[in-house]
Amino acid sequence: MLIRKKISITADFEKFLKQYNCKHDIEHEDSATIYNFEFQAAHFVAAIRKQDDCVEVTYPTMASAPISQLELVRSKCNERNNGNILFKYSYSIDHEDNEIRIHLSFYNNQVTPEGMAHQLSAAFHFQREWYRDYDEAVAIAKDNDTYDLESELYKHQREMFLLRRVELKHQLDSCAASIATGTQPLTLWQMLETVAPLPECQLLFMTVNTVSGQQRIDDEQEMRDYDLRRALVEGEGKQARLTRDYAVLDLHYKQGHDEQPRMTTITLTAEGEDDQSIYTRVTVTHVPRNASRMNSLSNEGRQPHSVSLLIALDRSDDKKRQQEFDYMWSDAQLKARNGEKDSLTEDQLLLGQVRVADVAYNMYWGVQAFNSSRYYEAILYLENVFNSYRCDFFEMGSEGKRMFMETAYKLGFCYNELGLHKQAFYYLDLMASDGNIRHTMELVNAMANSKDLRLFSYTEEVMDEVKRNFNEDDELPDNIKDFINFLRRRRGYAYIDFNQLDKAEKIFTQMLDEEDNADYAINELAYIKRLRQERGEEPTDQGNDLPQDGPTNDHPF
Repeated sequence: MLIRKKISITADFEKFLKQYNCKHDIEHEDSATIYNFEFQAAHFVAAIRKQDDCVEVTYPTMASAPISQLELVRSKCNERNNGNILFKYSYSIDHEDNEIRIHLSFYNNQVTPEGMAHQLSAAFHFQREWYRDYDEAVAIAKDNDTYDLESELYKHQREMFLLRRVELKHQLDSCAASIATGTQPLTLWQMLETVAPLPECQLLFMTVNTVSGQQRIDDEQEMRDYDLRRALVEGEGKQARLTRDYAVLDLHYKQGHDEQPRMTTITLTAEGEDDQSIYTRVTVTHVPRNASRMNSLSNEGRQPHSVSLLIALDRSDDKKRQQEFDYMWSDAQLKARNGEKDSLTEDQLLLGQVRVADVAYNMYWGVQAFNSSRYYEAILYLENVFNSYRCDFFEMGSEGKRMFMETAYKLGFCYNELGLHKQAFYYLDLMASDGNIRHTMELVNAMANSKDLRLFSYTEEVMDEVKRNFNEDDELPDNIKDFINFLRRRRGYAYIDFNQLDKAEKIFTQMLDEEDNADYAINELAYIKRLRQERGEEPTDQGNDLPQDGPTNDHPF
């Protein structure tokens, strides 16, 4: 029988110390033996547990930084810990010197002199990398006027992710969804006016179908005031509970001068509950109208129209919501008055610009809903802010105007997420030429998804503007490259919608050799091929009346 030799980490580590002539001293504690030793003139600490099965080596003074840069140190440690399996970064506060100590450590359960020397040498390599990377981060932080680059980067990445998510491929289902929460009633008519308006509408009657039977409502006001939050719920506050799994509302009405009644179906399904809220999915479907000479098959009235969103009845106390707002608003205003704007987030800076309590309340909860992807609820709040300040625009200072325009951007974004692109255009067109890439991308999304002819001329103007600002020999910044690629993809997408398959195919074929665009191009080319097969078409050059594709026929730079 083969007998496994017992490994002694202590003996092996002391062999390393002797072989490399490392000066050291030893401290014995209850749970571990501590070695303070020098390797290549640097001080390290090794801790061997009492079980003698593992050694933890720490480089305690790998680097240091001023206490004012705590957020930056924290974010860089997190970043490096995510990308490094062997070494781990940590930090501690030296209150006596008022600075941050950055530590580098690793574990080992098998020690050889050569292996330990190699790992300690690697620590010096990562130390040099830290200093180089950290110096660059400090420079960036100064440019952005904040050391909290981690939260700024996350916020930017999240916003860009949401922007690009709207850039849907043709093969994907574009059903919209959002979340709305609250304790106040959410009426049927309030919801319809936002996501599926019925202009010039005369309500006839509504049936409410549940597992327990059918109820008919003939009173027009009762139909309009039907509370969607409580359709499947009974009880108040913490005692609120789901009592049914679904309800189907059939709303019958006449529209305009039509003699033929129409119907909209609102399906309510239970989406579960937690300690804070009870969730209901609302799906609104306008039944397509019958074909006629006034309503041809190509008319929008003949196309299915459906939108889906989540709403929630909150079990929270309205008083607590008011207290949270009061604190956040007062804190933002106090810091702004005391010259502490650097400590405020972008959302707090916006809130601090609002002087009227009711408007500030809507701003705060609208932004909270927006940041949580609760787009329908965000619209209900933010439209109050927009309407309150619209007529005061020309009397506002620069910060007030920025707050107003950011509110308009968020409203446009919310409507885009709900698939209501024409409503989105109303808000986003306000900032068509403000030079903000986020705003321009969202406006282009709205135009592309609503098949707006203005997309072609607008994107061409934007690309020409970029060319005027950069010479052909200039190396474009990464964010400008991404922006140009986004515009090209959106133009190609739009050409397909306008049946300009040859032009779209030319754009996407060119993208096949481009790493950032190849996957998108493959999907769109497959979709073009399928369209041609379904139509029995050969490639042709159609639609010469449409704007010609300028910069996207060739690589823009």
